[in-house]
Amino acid sequence: MTKTSVRIGAFEIDDAELQGDTQGQRTLRIPCSSDPDLCMQLDAWDAETSIPAILDGEHSVLYREHYDKQSDTWIMRLA
Repeated sequence: MTKTSVRIGAFEIDDAELQGDTQGQRTLRIPCSSDPDLCMQLDAWDAETSIPAILDGEHSVLYREHYDKQSDTWIMRLA
């Protein structure tokens, strides 16, 4: 896992974690403790909604994968 920063709309998260090396297998973990308002927003979207984001200064598209209740973290997949 690699610590990374992500911007989704007006939300900025500095302690997200990027996992995976290959295209289609990469995920981004966003801890809800970083920004509870963003987590509530993510909860309202469905898994098919594309989410434009800036990941370490590069434009990316995220999709909601699932919520990990044990770690209070949203798992997002990168398109």
